[in-house]
Amino acid sequence: MSDVEKVVSIALGEVGYVEKASNGSLDLKTANAGTGNWTKYARDLWQAGYYNGNKNGYEWCDVFVDWVFFKAFGKTEGELMQYQTGPLGAACPYSAGYYKARGRYDREPRTGDQVFYQQDGQLVHTGIVVGVAETTITTVEGNAGNRVVKRTRLRADSYIDGYGHPDYGDGAAVPAEPVKAWQSWLGVKPDGSYGPDTRAAAVARTLRGMARLHALRRGDRGEAVQALQGRLYSLGYDPRGLDGSFGPGTETALRAYQERTDGLDADGRAGPDTMAALFAL
Repeated sequence: MSDVEKVVSIALGEVGYVEKASNGSLDLKTANAGTGNWTKYARDLWQAGYYNGNKNGYEWCDVFVDWVFFKAFGKTEGELMQYQTGPLGAACPYSAGYYKARGRYDREPRTGDQVFYQQDGQLVHTGIVVGVAETTITTVEGNAGNRVVKRTRLRADSYIDGYGHPDYGDGAAVPAEPVKAWQSWLGVKPDGSYGPDTRAAAVARTLRGMARLHALRRGDRGEAVQALQGRLYSLGYDPRGLDGSFGPGTETALRAYQERTDGLDADGRAGPDTMAALFAL
């Protein structure tokens, strides 16, 4: 079975799964149905160390796609195939941004792609392409009517924004021009190379963007927390570990930084203002 076939098979196998009303019966396809946004997908990724916090209880269409790649290839390989480098956000703009940064986003669908949908210019939904015909695509989408569904849409549908092409081993080079445009947007030298300065700028902007959706706080886990801990440590505020777990040591270090930084509230949470100060470029 090819990598594409593996992704398609896993996605199709989830059709009919319903989100749960509470954190119970997560592994049963139709039990405990509700609108609470509780799923096995968010639970499994949280346990594997994905994202900047536990995404159970949040919208989960992008979580579903990431889970399919996680189940197919594991965390490290799955993230690489989706170009998810650096702290990860569980939202469509973040995932689309990873593909765009690598010049792997356009309007030409392929089986195994991640499709993104837009409304009023904002990316609002995503799924996996499991079939492509001359005028239509077939997709599997999570969080569609509170469940995983299989759909067929016209390729010309204006709801479709574009397609992210995962790395299935096609060896495609990263075009320089899309990277240069992305670098200009990040505010670094547009030389077309995905070097340390560009990665650092991308991490900083991603962290600040995630903080607008969810301020990092005690109890959160993941690579975003680890990046926060590393930054605090580099500035002389010891979080008592760089383990990706936002515990009392991280909170104390963060409060100390906030108390010594003009314009910040010493609330022990890493919101957009604190992130902007920490990762200012």
